[in-house]
Amino acid sequence: MKRYLTFLVFYQFCLSLFIGLKGTPADSIQTFHLQDSIVVIANRYQLSWKAVTNTSEILPVKEYDGVAVHSALQLTDMISPQMFVVEKKILGYGVGPNGAGNITMRGLGGKPNSGILVLVNGRPDFMAIFGHPLPDVYGINDIQHVEVIKGPSSTLFGSNAMGGVINLVTSKPAAQKIKVGFQAGSYQTSTQNIQLGTDISRIKMQLSVSHQKTGGHIDSSDFEGWNMAGKIHLPLFKDWLFSLEGKYVPFTFNDPFMGPDLAQLGVYGKIRRGMGDLRVEGKAGKLQNSFHVYSNLGHHRFNDGFESHDFSYGFSSYQYLNLSQKTQLSFGADALHYGGRAYNIVPPGLFPRPDLHVVNSLGAYFVGFYSPIPALSFQGGLRYQYTSLTLQNISPTVGVSVLPMSFIHLYANYNDAFRIPTLQELYLFPTSNPELDPETTKSYETGVYLYIRSQNFIKISTFQNYITNVINLVGIPPNLSYQNSGKATQSGIEFQIRYQFMNRMNIQLSHSYINPDYLIAYNPRNLFKFWLSWNFHNFTMSTFGKYVTGLYASNDQTSKLSDYFLLNLSGSYQYRIVNLSLQFKNVLDRNYEVLPDYQAPGFHFLAGVQLIIP
Repeated sequence: MKRYLTFLVFYQFCLSLFIGLKGTPADSIQTFHLQDSIVVIANRYQLSWKAVTNTSEILPVKEYDGVAVHSALQLTDMISPQMFVVEKKILGYGVGPNGAGNITMRGLGGKPNSGILVLVNGRPDFMAIFGHPLPDVYGINDIQHVEVIKGPSSTLFGSNAMGGVINLVTSKPAAQKIKVGFQAGSYQTSTQNIQLGTDISRIKMQLSVSHQKTGGHIDSSDFEGWNMAGKIHLPLFKDWLFSLEGKYVPFTFNDPFMGPDLAQLGVYGKIRRGMGDLRVEGKAGKLQNSFHVYSNLGHHRFNDGFESHDFSYGFSSYQYLNLSQKTQLSFGADALHYGGRAYNIVPPGLFPRPDLHVVNSLGAYFVGFYSPIPALSFQGGLRYQYTSLTLQNISPTVGVSVLPMSFIHLYANYNDAFRIPTLQELYLFPTSNPELDPETTKSYETGVYLYIRSQNFIKISTFQNYITNVINLVGIPPNLSYQNSGKATQSGIEFQIRYQFMNRMNIQLSHSYINPDYLIAYNPRNLFKFWLSWNFHNFTMSTFGKYVTGLYASNDQTSKLSDYFLLNLSGSYQYRIVNLSLQFKNVLDRNYEVLPDYQAPGFHFLAGVQLIIP
């Protein structure tokens, strides 16, 4: 609490300090902090940045080159304040009770990780039975930028957006372009990738294949995965585009913490995921339209005999109507059919029973934006969500944005969110409970941007969450069951500063503090993050890392983990079509854990070369 008050005082100090400054919001397409720029929010609507009423971030992958190697979630973990991603291996997160990749954002996330919604080009992406994202699927090579929307966001995005939303925007097909890359480093780690782009008449096509493999930093921690993706973009007529994208991602991993190997089958997981997305987007007068039909299929098998098949099929329609300079309206509807079956093959007959479980969900929303004067903007909206579980939800949002001076952007909002219980919580095991209600959260946020010439800014935001109907395991073993038994009140503050020197050096520093109530699992009380980048002609060097305190592996107070500091270095040199890179992770070789008794990787490196042939 003392630290919290200290930062509130610092908040007021910064505000008074910059009252006398003269400047304008940044003019940078990289940081997207333009007073009069247009930002697209997770494919739903486009809005002037000065009218945004909540904390949102856009992280261009190219700008933060070298931060992420395996997954786009590594970028959010190292750069975005108040976000923590569990990473315990050289490569690969894995899945299962002791898998990594759990995301917490502003105190929410859960395990399985069903409290954070991950989107790919605006469509939801999750494992249909357990409701969690799939970090090993989100390869970094095909991602253009990552959008992070902080706080409850169910009005726009529906279920699971309790703590926030991460939208991964893939790159557009590049005509007549070839990219080939190779990396190798510590612990028999290697990556290879190739990307081919071409166009035939008006059709642009792209095919990409990547392979990653490591022997692991401890016994039985190896990982191997493939990521194969293809896309086609076809202009239909004026202002309309047809696109088709598909991806197939098989990967295997070993993990010594997956449990006892009773059947002598090894400590492995074998995962296969396949996704498809058909989109038609275009403009008709003042109406911007986007229609999606998508699917997500998966097969998971583990050493203990657990095996599952899951699926999701969805349709979404998003419209954005620009009525005038003062008034805009975003509205849409989405339908989702998802489910799966799980069973145990060693020995057969154990839980879970091989029954097919299916949920149908239908939602509709609208959000209105009104700016009576250029320095004042209002936002309000509502979602109605229906499911075949006879669970319905209404999620409102309201917000306001004020520019009292040209270099000050104040905003405040109220948001509501919900999480529909997963199939695992409802049906699969003896602990399941088909009578569960959705988890809900209500959140209040205030924030300020202080722009300091060019691309430089200070951002401070505070929030408070009121969480009800938290689903917990209740009882005394072996008589445990899931119940809506918990509620929590959380509060936190985020501080971030970004400064650019002479177009050659960028510095980004952030600190976040949270009081998570009893939901302490992977909600570090303090997170310090830094990123410094320097470029000179064709040479680029960056250092980035974080300092983590108050970390727990579960909601049990006895699960506290040691504080730790990570320092990483990355460098690259571009000579014509050749790019040479070198990355050093955990440079100080710090010993730390993100799971009890599971040693995280010490110092390791990757060296690579990439050819870009136009």
